Amino acid sequence: MRYHFVVNGYTEDVQSQMEEQKGFAQKYLAGMEQKEAIIYCRNSEDVQKIQAHHAKEAVFIKSKEYVPEHILQVLCSQAGTEELYIFGSDDSGMELAVRMAARLLGSSVTEAEKLYLPVKGQENSGKNHGISVSKMVYANHMEGIFAMKRGPYCISLARGGEWQELTPGMFCVKEEMICENQADHILSQKFYPEASEDSLGHAKVILAAGRGVKNKENMTVIDETAKCLGAEVAVSRPAAMNAWKPMNRLIGVSGAMVGPEICITAGVSGAAAFYAGIEKSKFIAAINTDENAPIMKMADVAVVDDFLPVLEELKKLVTTKNPMVISYTICK
Repeated sequence: MRYHFVVNGYTEDVQSQMEEQKGFAQKYLAGMEQKEAIIYCRNSEDVQKIQAHHAKEAVFIKSKEYVPEHILQVLCSQAGTEELYIFGSDDSGMELAVRMAARLLGSSVTEAEKLYLPVKGQENSGKNHGISVSKMVYANHMEGIFAMKRGPYCISLARGGEWQELTPGMFCVKEEMICENQADHILSQKFYPEASEDSLGHAKVILAAGRGVKNKENMTVIDETAKCLGAEVAVSRPAAMNAWKPMNRLIGVSGAMVGPEICITAGVSGAAAFYAGIEKSKFIAAINTDENAPIMKMADVAVVDDFLPVLEELKKLVTTKNPMVISYTICK
């Protein structure tokens, strides 16, 4: 079995997308042969300008406008029966993975977190046919494992996975294909890029605020403390819906999925949808007045108190000690 990365070259976060794909492959596809990446885009220069790659060779599918139907036609015409196609974690990746597998009578799983290869020597024994993929189900309360029994195997990745730095240098272009059916029905269009959440995905320290912060004015304390700690500020869904911070600061299944060295939560109850966004953190410290809040059981350290005096004390420590000492203090 061989695998291909399938990259959405129309987006602004092409590099982050490729870093996630490379991280997934290094963790779960060791020993599997890698084939050329497949990149759908307006033109190859948009992707090559980042001067980095995660596959030696690439096939570019070029179309002036992004129309899934046209991209799918080319993807399906080039697909191998027993090959694995790894799409990105964006909406386009999820859509194309499912539709490609359906057209070719293969298997698909979206938002994949882990992948299990067949045991060597049992590939065709019936005991370990195909590959298996795990993802979170039932509102992130359970992990489901899905057997993919028919190729081609098409998966899209879950957001917030481990990432690896790309290899410097450009892709070696193996082939460039032009979509024959251009989108003649589109007369004009304009893209309004959303604010990026990349700063959260790569942050080493995150301070997350929830409904318990009570009001937008108290977010000033959160901002000041985060600045002292060199941390990024994030919020839970209730805080985002109250417009205490923009939506690109939202953490959880409908926002950023992060894995910082330290995550401090203030006034966050810890609903499953939120916790899914921080569970990959190496260390979690929770501040909440309710000792029975779910986050208190999930955290490495739980402080039962109002967040205001706790953060004030934390700021005092920062002004008198090196930030690295503060990090050690929190962990201890």
